[in-house]
Amino acid sequence: MRHQSRSYALQALYQSEMLQSKSMLHCDRFLEQLETSDVTKQFARELIEGTLRFRKQIDRSLRRNLDSWKLNRLSFVVRNILRLAAFELCYHKQSSHQVVINEAIELCKDFVDDSSHGLVNSVLQKLHDEAQNPEKASSEGKKNSSTSVTPEDTQSLEETTG
Repeated sequence: MRHQSRSYALQALYQSEMLQSKSMLHCDRFLEQLETSDVTKQFARELIEGTLRFRKQIDRSLRRNLDSWKLNRLSFVVRNILRLAAFELCYHKQSSHQVVINEAIELCKDFVDDSSHGLVNSVLQKLHDEAQNPEKASSEGKKNSSTSVTPEDTQSLEETTG
């Protein structure tokens, strides 16, 4: 069920980026058309809404952890797999980081190709490590660039929604 939700969330995020929209309107329309359980749709909606809400912070974190790549040079699908998994790792901490990373790799295999999963695995593991030790990441970020981890990057979804 959760893998299917993540798959639907990825498809909706892809559509959202193609339409250049951060609105949930298109995503809700997409979810309404699916013939699946309400539980699957609800989890997909949580993932979509959170990823769109925190996209700016997620993209900042991803840029810090991409070696020799630029976020905007990645395919739409890979970029949104990374965003979706980053949201789960940093803001929607219901699943272990191993599960989230493995699910992202499976999405790569389902939607892209086998060669992209290495990049996704590497970036997400770095992101997880950074979230586990923000002080180290902050000091390394200051050495390597002018970007550092901000409180917004590590604030959980639960704290922001009350």
